[in-house]
Amino acid sequence: MIAALKTVAAVVAAAGLLYAMQRTTPGYSDITSPIVASGRQGEAVQASAFSFGVNTIRLARELATESFGRTKIFSTSGVWVVVVGEAEATYESLPLTVAEWLSRDGIRYALTDRVPATAGMMPVDRFEPGLPRPALIAFEVPEDAIEGGQVVVARSKIAPLDDEIRVSAEAIGAVEPRVTIRRNDGGPPWTLLP
Repeated sequence: MIAALKTVAAVVAAAGLLYAMQRTTPGYSDITSPIVASGRQGEAVQASAFSFGVNTIRLARELATESFGRTKIFSTSGVWVVVVGEAEATYESLPLTVAEWLSRDGIRYALTDRVPATAGMMPVDRFEPGLPRPALIAFEVPEDAIEGGQVVVARSKIAPLDDEIRVSAEAIGAVEPRVTIRRNDGGPPWTLLP
């Protein structure tokens, strides 16, 4: 009788242990998710392979680009979020190909592909170690996704265990009627106009 009770107790203990392991073991997506470094707007956030900081964030109903004497105007059903930041590689040259706006609700909005790329605009630029460079990112997001949002920057979307920087958007002004990106011939690659 005692031997049977010991066997039942061992089976119950083993089942309890297996249940606990099943509930506490992280899933595959948790194990291979990016390594996140977080910071605030106005400071450079350092990850192992690169650093990124958000200087200014401007909101607009329309986004215009001026290039070679032509102006193109882009409208959206939401709001344009134009992020001016600075990126620098740490050890080797690398592109930063992923930029997303992460809303407070956890919804990710990818950077727009509607605006023609220019030097210094992600994802077309390569960043070098020791040479901080300006970075320009444009998103189209619903107006209710702006408050409490974060700018997310990564080298690649598909590389597991790679760096991801999240910068809290804190100093956001009012929505402007239009923001214009003007391409420059010399000096900084672009200028933002009111």
